[in-house]
Amino acid sequence: MMIRHVVGEELPRAEWLAPDQWAAITDAHQRLIHAVSEDDRPLIVGSAKELVESVSRARLVAHGQVVGDNTSYDTVLSQAHSAIEHAAGPGIAANPLLRKVPSLAKKLAAELRELRNQYGTGHGRAVVHNVTDEVVEVVVHGALMWTRWALERLQTVLLGAVEPLVRALHEDLFHGGDLAGRLRAANVPNLVEHDQRCLDLAWAASCSKHLQRSY
Repeated sequence: MMIRHVVGEELPRAEWLAPDQWAAITDAHQRLIHAVSEDDRPLIVGSAKELVESVSRARLVAHGQVVGDNTSYDTVLSQAHSAIEHAAGPGIAANPLLRKVPSLAKKLAAELRELRNQYGTGHGRAVVHNVTDEVVEVVVHGALMWTRWALERLQTVLLGAVEPLVRALHEDLFHGGDLAGRLRAANVPNLVEHDQRCLDLAWAASCSKHLQRSY
């Protein structure tokens, strides 16, 4: 199949992604590669959906969010995409037009759940569906398009992750212009209210600590 060389390309890895999270992503990717090499079409469809879900869950866990095993695919994908989409940092323009393409990729990735339900592994079936070349190409390209975009941006997303940023403020771990860069990456105006409040409190505590040292 024409998609074999596309599937076999290495996925980009964010520098600060934990080893166990990266292991889960590469496990899903290897399963997809194996399914394509064996031309196991139902498994290709199921594995493509699992790869997107693994990347989504890894992103949420990296930010300290608790994600239950029974949390729906649509929920974890939407939450992960929203956080990645609003990342701010060097080389990432705040351009609504440039967000249209990733949003379309996310819509295609969201359809993988229904495609998996109809064609993929994970369900016992009374009837075997014909998984055509078109179905295989759509699910593979759809999964990889969103996955590669998400992983490329994770570097910036993790740079501005709220939990590590709050911890660093409390522990006074910043040097030079690190804090300004981390705050830009966090894109504070677009954070949910709870995260903004956590950063405000940590910032106030850090400032108070520095004032005490100056006396």
